[in-house]
Amino acid sequence: MQSLIGLIEIGSPGQTIDVQFDTTFNGTLIQSTYEGAVISGSPVYNSSDSTSVNEIISENYGVPLFLYTFADSAEATAIAGSETFNIGGVLYSDIAFGQLWEYDLKKSGRIMPFGGASGVIGLNPYPWQPPDSPNFMYAIRNQLTEWKCSFDLYRAWKNGTLTFGALENPNNRADIAWAERNANQPTWSINITAISAGSRKNPPIATWSATISTEEQSLVWPQKLLDWYFTGVGATWSAAKNTYRYPCNATLPDFTFGFGNGTFTIPGAYLPYQRDQTGTTCVTIITGDNSTDSDYEYSFGSWWSQLGVLILDYEHSQVGFMNKSTPLPAFGISSLESVVMG
Repeated sequence: MQSLIGLIEIGSPGQTIDVQFDTTFNGTLIQSTYEGAVISGSPVYNSSDSTSVNEIISENYGVPLFLYTFADSAEATAIAGSETFNIGGVLYSDIAFGQLWEYDLKKSGRIMPFGGASGVIGLNPYPWQPPDSPNFMYAIRNQLTEWKCSFDLYRAWKNGTLTFGALENPNNRADIAWAERNANQPTWSINITAISAGSRKNPPIATWSATISTEEQSLVWPQKLLDWYFTGVGATWSAAKNTYRYPCNATLPDFTFGFGNGTFTIPGAYLPYQRDQTGTTCVTIITGDNSTDSDYEYSFGSWWSQLGVLILDYEHSQVGFMNKSTPLPAFGISSLESVVMG
């Protein structure tokens, strides 16, 4: 699971497309029949086939283009307007969005935008997108019982749910740990506290700031914490990949961390995500960063969705995390992606 992608419908009648839900982006951008040379095998939206589209047209210059900027500095131009979105059988009307005109693939360093999907719906806490229109969550706030969205995914099956509004299981609310969003960051940034690795206490890095990112997969830790965690398991550092490699038959310690007013444990068995072709060397989902900048922002990638349910609370500017109501699925080394180690 490289990113969080789901099927939605846009327009009237609905046109089925797949979109990436990106917590670090604050716009709604859809590949359409307007666009130039963008590589993607996904379906595109055709505004000519919709009766509910409202495009912004300039009397003097025809169709104006607006600039969208992504977290990786990639840029895209689009035609702004509004449409009806059908997500999970719920219709959301008059949603501001952009029809993609051009995407700077070279600047992004990617083969295709949006993880190969037809578009992206931004879940960033910033309220506005070009051209000064409300982003998706701010546009639907009055159409929801609660101004929240939650994620509940599993790596083993590569599926799950994204829910807007009231939480599906209100009985779990007492078990939610809430963390205030770091107001000095323009993202869903929260503080994470390291508590223990197996029986070892006193980690060298106590607390760090990380952005919740559904667009990324890895967990990026401070390097000193990563070094401390892998002590004693025969691991070697790969500078090229910024991660540790270790014998697959080694037992990684469970990692316990603090999130807001709660404590959670990552089973060591859930930390690897790749192995060599023989199954003797493994690579973990955790990567390291040597930054010494006290304001450096690390990342808490989509991998968290294996372990718990994440809630973005827009009304109170906080992030919630709770354990799954069902046990984690069985997971073993044989299910890892097999790669050629460089």
